[in-house]
Amino acid sequence: MTKPSRSIFALAGALALSACTVFPIPEAPRLMELAPPAEREVFDTPRSAALRVDTPLASDPLDSTRVLIKPTPYEFQALPGARWRDSIPVVLRDYLIQEFRQSGGFTSVMTDTSPATAGLTLVTELTGFHAETHADGTTVVIHLHTELMENRSRKSLCVLDQREEALAASAKLDDLMSAFSLAASALSTDITRWSRDCLADA
Repeated sequence: MTKPSRSIFALAGALALSACTVFPIPEAPRLMELAPPAEREVFDTPRSAALRVDTPLASDPLDSTRVLIKPTPYEFQALPGARWRDSIPVVLRDYLIQEFRQSGGFTSVMTDTSPATAGLTLVTELTGFHAETHADGTTVVIHLHTELMENRSRKSLCVLDQREEALAASAKLDDLMSAFSLAASALSTDITRWSRDCLADA
């Protein structure tokens, strides 16, 4: 092998090593979850009914894993370096199911992927799951339209349109997660109570 050939190989090796520093491996985003409530309402006697909780309907960007902020009324931004552990509708569905079960409000509560039979379905549409920044601070908003449906007749028994807000200490990720969890806790408590009251009035 000639000296020029060895020089070419050495140059190629140096370039390959330098390329490793030019394109570093990005850090994996933090996967976030809603925290369970510090307190929850627990009922003495469950309603004698099986409840299926559907995954909320949502359109993009709510039907994603992005942690969303609205700096203006007409713009969504995604918080860098963080994602929800699953799509926002799935995260909220799982939270609602857990709170329904822990409250003891119904004899059985299941997800929409369960093959079991249920007499009732909680049908929801998600139109807000984001933070809003204003001059006086940052607020987390969860807006959910809910219907309780009787499965056999496909009749809508009750309808609830609910918007929960929670003030965040700042626009930092951990403060936003605390506010999201507070809003979700208030939302789930109201929906659980409303669902039970709906059956009492039906």
